[in-house]
Amino acid sequence: MERLSKSQDTLIIDPVRMHIVNRIAEGSTLRGEHRYSGGLLLQGALHGGGEIGGRLVVWHDATLEGEFRVLGDLYVFGRIGAKTSDQTADPSTRIECHGTVYLASTAVCTGEITATRLHMYDGASLQGPFSSLKAERILPVLND
Repeated sequence: MERLSKSQDTLIIDPVRMHIVNRIAEGSTLRGEHRYSGGLLLQGALHGGGEIGGRLVVWHDATLEGEFRVLGDLYVFGRIGAKTSDQTADPSTRIECHGTVYLASTAVCTGEITATRLHMYDGASLQGPFSSLKAERILPVLND
């Protein structure tokens, strides 16, 4: 009898090394236009629009809804886009990522994502559209 072994993929989040200097705590909900200088650890809910000037980590049970530009990599363990009753895309959520999007096994994405690269882990749910960021729209990443 043969056994199939799956290698376990691991994502390591080190806020200091990743220059994540902003945090929205669990239980918090922010609405409106937002601008963050440096990376952001999202553990609550962020609705609206704006720009994250570094890496963005959407933690377990966190939600990101609206139109955001991420000037670094995006790590998703929670949800991007609103919950939809029929498992379809959320047209009001659009994320432009100037780095790699990592969708962990717990990630659910109903929003539209445009990024340089996409890395999906086994179990991730990508229900919204994904498109590659065109080279002429990619901004240079500083201090990476």
